[in-house]
Amino acid sequence: MLKNRIEILQHAFDTDHVNYWSNLSRINNLLVIMNISMFFLTGLVAKGYFYTCYSLVCLGAVGMGVLVPTTMIRNLWYYWIFLVVELSGLYFLVASVIFWVKHGSG
Repeated sequence: MLKNRIEILQHAFDTDHVNYWSNLSRINNLLVIMNISMFFLTGLVAKGYFYTCYSLVCLGAVGMGVLVPTTMIRNLWYYWIFLVVELSGLYFLVASVIFWVKHGSG
């Protein structure tokens, strides 16, 4: 039963993998721009708050995974790895926004 589901997911990913990777790339670019404009330009990082740097490291890893062409790009597990890294980068970004709201930008 589980093996059948995995095969169905793999087949669906094979047919639409270009859409999945392009959407991951777009959201990654958006999060990088948000991260830099909200925290680096306000100077919050200079005050010793580094979750935004952790977020940028995660987003940079996803960016490299999207840009570097490999033969594994058609594998579902390879996409899931980068999706999890993207979500952890999003977690650090949201944590940064919560910290920013609680403590103010200045």
